[in-house]
Amino acid sequence: MQKVVTLIACFVIGYLIWSTICALAYLGKADRLTTRTFAELQRVSAQTLEQQKAMEYHATKAYVEKVAREDMLMSKKGDTVILFPMNRTVPEPVSPKPTGLPRVLSQLITWVKGWF
Repeated sequence: MQKVVTLIACFVIGYLIWSTICALAYLGKADRLTTRTFAELQRVSAQTLEQQKAMEYHATKAYVEKVAREDMLMSKKGDTVILFPMNRTVPEPVSPKPTGLPRVLSQLITWVKGWF
């Protein structure tokens, strides 16, 4: 009878030890997952904050004026605008000088010079 009680006690103690080890492994895994999730949450929160600041800046009059002046080339009333003339004439194409080489060879040389 004493051997049966000892055997049952060993099984119970073994089960308790095994349960404790499994619980510690599970808690370690949960801790790692929680740490990763928290780090990702902080990264996403920082990105959201940056985007909110950018949206707030885009709603200001300073941003609207900057876009109007730089992208749309607009000016305020009373600003002095200086326009530079643009030369829209196309220069005459330069004809190649006649060489003693065959036409195909001179085109090949011109093509290779284009690489450098």
